[in-house]
Amino acid sequence: MIKAHRINIFMVFAVIFLAMSLYFLTRVWLMMFGAILVAVLLLGLSDYLKRAPKIGKFMRKLPHALSVGLVALMLLLAVAGFFAMFGSDLVNQFEDLKNMTPKAMQSINNYLKGYPVIYDWVAQSKWMQEFIADPAAFLSQYTGDVLGVVPVMVSGLFGGIGTFLIILVVGLFLALTPDVYTKSFVTLVPKQHRDKARYLLKSSYQALRRWLIGQFAVMAFVGVATVIALWLMGIPFALALGVIAFVLDFVPVLGPWLSAVPILLVTLIVAPDMLLWALLMIVVVQQLESYVVAPAVQQRLIDLPPVALLLSQIIMGSLTGILGVALAMPLMVALIVWVQILYVKFTLKDYSIKIMGQNEEDLKHDPYYTPKEDQQLSSLKDD
Repeated sequence: MIKAHRINIFMVFAVIFLAMSLYFLTRVWLMMFGAILVAVLLLGLSDYLKRAPKIGKFMRKLPHALSVGLVALMLLLAVAGFFAMFGSDLVNQFEDLKNMTPKAMQSINNYLKGYPVIYDWVAQSKWMQEFIADPAAFLSQYTGDVLGVVPVMVSGLFGGIGTFLIILVVGLFLALTPDVYTKSFVTLVPKQHRDKARYLLKSSYQALRRWLIGQFAVMAFVGVATVIALWLMGIPFALALGVIAFVLDFVPVLGPWLSAVPILLVTLIVAPDMLLWALLMIVVVQQLESYVVAPAVQQRLIDLPPVALLLSQIIMGSLTGILGVALAMPLMVALIVWVQILYVKFTLKDYSIKIMGQNEEDLKHDPYYTPKEDQQLSSLKDD
């Protein structure tokens, strides 16, 4: 009795400590979750390679740490190879894009003159008149001092790079010895529930792995399709704009539309007669991504309303900034899996539910899955 009382007191303090750390150390927890995603990616790629037809037999013979290290090396070589082939062109294109930015407002102004109704409405707007009269003074209302923002942007850039490197390194260490951390987590759970804790971690890993690898495949499609389409249309900076589309597509809903802005601005500046074609290309690529590529690659793993995704990104963005926006989707995936398992399965005792990320093969080996017909029959017998 005394022991149980002490355990309850310990759990209360543990929950309070966790809640306080989530509030005061939100960025640290997000970085940790980002590192977990990196580990999931490395482990997932390693698992897929072990099942590959030709190299799978060789990969299965390697120690776990060596196989994960080999996957990390392959990814590093792929990135290094890309920059070796296209790095100089990419840097030059981004530099030209930066220099072209001041021309954007003038190009937009000239384009809108072809549509008198829209142009008159924009031109009569107070904010537009203030911007045209003195752009620096207009921007200073929101930045305090335009020149003073530059050091903040530079430090933010380096801070972002540092955060990214920390996430990569921690993620690599997590992937090299995952058993150490999973055993530590399971040890904190009472003995009678440790099998359920292992099941929770395994299911979370499966869902995140399939979403993450599928998401990178979809991102690759968007980036390559954008580069090819812009190149065929004769729009310059196709490679740089494709890289932007690839990176921003990691953020569902918001990312694709944000990547459309530089594409439309460049098209407006260099080839305004192609603007509608560029807009059509963006819409076609996004529709193919949403209704053809993503369902085929991810096997309908994620079926969430866009409004729910957008709201989660807005909430995470307001609370945690850009890092929260980027991680909003995988956080939702993990949250849904935990709710399905901890609440629906183990609290409501509904063992017929299919956990997000599971396929038919997974269900056959799921110790906590019972088909709905069998579950109904069992309940009738109990009655």
